[in-house]
Amino acid sequence: MDLYHSTDARGITELNPDAATLRRILDELDSIDTEEADHPDASLVHDSSGWSISVFPSGVVTFENLDQPDEPPRYMHAVSRNAALSLWLDLAQGRIPKLQSQPWNH
Repeated sequence: MDLYHSTDARGITELNPDAATLRRILDELDSIDTEEADHPDASLVHDSSGWSISVFPSGVVTFENLDQPDEPPRYMHAVSRNAALSLWLDLAQGRIPKLQSQPWNH
């Protein structure tokens, strides 16, 4: 099993959260005050590969490798919560090539 962890908008980290927990974390983005939040996004990190997907309340999603700081982040706009969940589930399963083939902007 691949190790991965989430960090919600309150900064709380969970190791290997299930799909229901990931859905809750995404849904919480709709109820946070982004001006007051310590973490105005929620993220999922695939620990062994270093890839991370952050989701912002606005629908912006970033995809970056935390272990490769010279590689610029990729992003998409207007990503629905359902689409973000699908991206997170792919990342949790280590489906990096599938994620890299998505229509990211650089």
